[in-house]
Amino acid sequence: MAETADLVVHIADPAGVTAEIFRTNDEADLSNLLNEALLHYIRDPGWFEVNTPKGHFYACQLVTYPFLSVLSKYAYSSQVKILAERVRKIIYPYYSDTVVPDAWILINRDLVTPLRRPTVNLWLARKLNNSLNKSVFIEPDAEAENKHDAPPVISALPAPAVKDTPPSRPKKRKGGPDPEKVMARVTLGWRVRDICEEQKCSEGYVYNLIKSRKGMSAMALRWKQWELISAMYHADPKITVDEIEKTFGITRAAVYYAVRKIAERDGKALTPREREKKLTPGDAQNIQKKLEDGALRKDILAEYGITAETLIKHIGTREDYRPVPEELKEQVIRLRVQGKTLQQTADILGVTVSTVKDAWKEKKHSPDIQEKRVKYDNRNPLSKRDRDQAVNAVLIDGHTRKQIYTQYGINALTLRRYIREAQKRELKALQEKDDNSKDSDNN
Repeated sequence: MAETADLVVHIADPAGVTAEIFRTNDEADLSNLLNEALLHYIRDPGWFEVNTPKGHFYACQLVTYPFLSVLSKYAYSSQVKILAERVRKIIYPYYSDTVVPDAWILINRDLVTPLRRPTVNLWLARKLNNSLNKSVFIEPDAEAENKHDAPPVISALPAPAVKDTPPSRPKKRKGGPDPEKVMARVTLGWRVRDICEEQKCSEGYVYNLIKSRKGMSAMALRWKQWELISAMYHADPKITVDEIEKTFGITRAAVYYAVRKIAERDGKALTPREREKKLTPGDAQNIQKKLEDGALRKDILAEYGITAETLIKHIGTREDYRPVPEELKEQVIRLRVQGKTLQQTADILGVTVSTVKDAWKEKKHSPDIQEKRVKYDNRNPLSKRDRDQAVNAVLIDGHTRKQIYTQYGINALTLRRYIREAQKRELKALQEKDDNSKDSDNN
């Protein structure tokens, strides 16, 4: 373990380079990169444990472009400088169409032993190990090592190094949007509308900046986004449409529109996604036999990739299944209308909460039930004094509604109605006061 690095910086393909940091030689780099890893790592996938042939490490991923900026500003050791230069040559100019490699930091487990052990992600650990095996390890520069026999003592961080940027790039105007931040948001996949809202600029400014930096129009950039959406839509294993919506921050209609546009451009027939699997008579017989042998229904659902509704449709319900009686449904509805919670209703009737849910879900959205719930929303009607105290606590003292209706034993509907009535009374009193003042002025 004496030759095990304290910290490893790894840039994955297409760069495929790695630098090792030892506290005995590169104390400044170790401190700066360790702070960067602990504060600015990507929360998904987060930290995980990885075992390499050279030792046991805790690994995390960082956003590549900001991390390269940190390397250029606070890099002192020769191997880290060489690593940064190699990566810049591959993905320069910034925000180009080159595939952006993943940036990883691996910290020796012995160095951060007091910290809580992270989760185990075997898939990511195997992926990172394979990437490390194909990587080129950068050795420290011999001349630089001879010049510095001992690590320098750094009292303060040096001034950031000036980037070699093309002269055509506009500088940030005072009080205006920051071009670098705008392009960083574009690279991370932000919507133009969100970028404009954050940077206080127009959409035309963002589109013109994209044209000058990336050499393509906003329409070309939009086509690239559509291609990515289409690739995710047809990916294997399947990615749900909900996940695609959350990833890109768009609507479901926009997802289908992007998939359709890519299919029309490539001249491919757009086949609908695989729908719910239907069981054949042979599958139904095999499932019936497995159930008789003691197999669980949830295992059957996972094995055949079907839903519970499909299984009930072909096989039927369990032998001990008993539907909720109509009499019990009426009692559940009556108690729920009176404002009882699911648990209170289950305790009163002596049934489970799931039974109450099954009986209540059929009627809870009915207009009649909604009207009755508003009318009979009092679980514990308050006196006038308590009512005024509850309303004043919310409107004047700033307490949350949840604190108040929990303290007084009422539900949210009751407290809402009390507040609404108090506001109406206050408004009516102000109107009467204005009318009286007008009458006195006329007299």
